[in-house]
Amino acid sequence: MIEIKHLYKNFDKLKALQDINLTVQDRDIVCLIGPSGSGKSTLCRCIHGLEQPDSGEIWLDGEKMDPSKRDKFTAQRKKMGFVFQHFNLFSNKTVLDNCTLAQVNAGKSPEAAKKTAQEYLERVGLSEKQNVYPSKLSGGQKQRVAIARALCMNPEMMLFDEPTSALDPEMIKEVLEVMKDLGRQGMTMIVVTHEMGFARKVGNRVVFLDEGKIVEENTSSEFFAHPQSDRARDFLSKVFYE
Repeated sequence: MIEIKHLYKNFDKLKALQDINLTVQDRDIVCLIGPSGSGKSTLCRCIHGLEQPDSGEIWLDGEKMDPSKRDKFTAQRKKMGFVFQHFNLFSNKTVLDNCTLAQVNAGKSPEAAKKTAQEYLERVGLSEKQNVYPSKLSGGQKQRVAIARALCMNPEMMLFDEPTSALDPEMIKEVLEVMKDLGRQGMTMIVVTHEMGFARKVGNRVVFLDEGKIVEENTSSEFFAHPQSDRARDFLSKVFYE
């Protein structure tokens, strides 16, 4: 579904990504983990086209993503839903309007957009909040709205960039439960996360990055039970403690 070949991305002197090669298959739940500043979010943003790599290629469904071919590139990006760390909801629009705006802009009728939005708001457990403004929602509710909004565009895969890192601890579970449900229903997902429990139990693959490089890649069960690299073992010893 996604194939990344020799991807490089620099920010001035910072080497954010160095020779990244990665394949994501249909129905994969790939968790990108590693220390802060390791390149996880940059990789996720490059995949979606929010950042342009300096070199390398990203292929989606067997076709190269090329920003110079604007219409095709836009169509490819629409196949991927993106959920941000800080929700990015429009504060001056209701929950329902947040979920219908992009649909209508893409050519769907307001009536059809509303129906789709209501279906996905029900799916994330927020039907009763459709006429509420984001300021009246908890952080967990805002993130669930953001997930519903992305799903309204009928993506083939979902990208999550640290979706729980801005939440209070008691709100994290409700967002992770929605993501688990998506996984159970077969959604392909790439998840940048610091939630090791989620990566271990829900992800089927783990990609461990450090200093812009993929240090280790394995099934979730093997990675957490038998990390192969010294760097991964050191990382896990710090995030799992007695």
